[in-house]
Amino acid sequence: MREIPNHELIAKRIPAADGNRRSLIGFAHTFNGYAFLAGEEPSERLSGDWSDLSLSELRCLLFWQVRSDRWSGGLSTDWPSLWSLLAVIRSRVEAGALE
Repeated sequence: MREIPNHELIAKRIPAADGNRRSLIGFAHTFNGYAFLAGEEPSERLSGDWSDLSLSELRCLLFWQVRSDRWSGGLSTDWPSLWSLLAVIRSRVEAGALE
């Protein structure tokens, strides 16, 4: 999957909360959370209320949660939370909050 910068995101191309996990995982991998955090621990930067996070931080959080799912063998993922996070990302893009 190729990386997609925030300014190239199109809301209607962000997966809908329809339960298609493959589409959510694919979208999560359009953001390089490793590069974004540059060695920082995700918990240090991405904790707290989602409303306080930038679009890049929200995308990084989605990336890390999807990676965590892979590392745990799919046993620790809160899919409803991931779908909610994706909805927040889509609403930010719809509002033009692309920082």
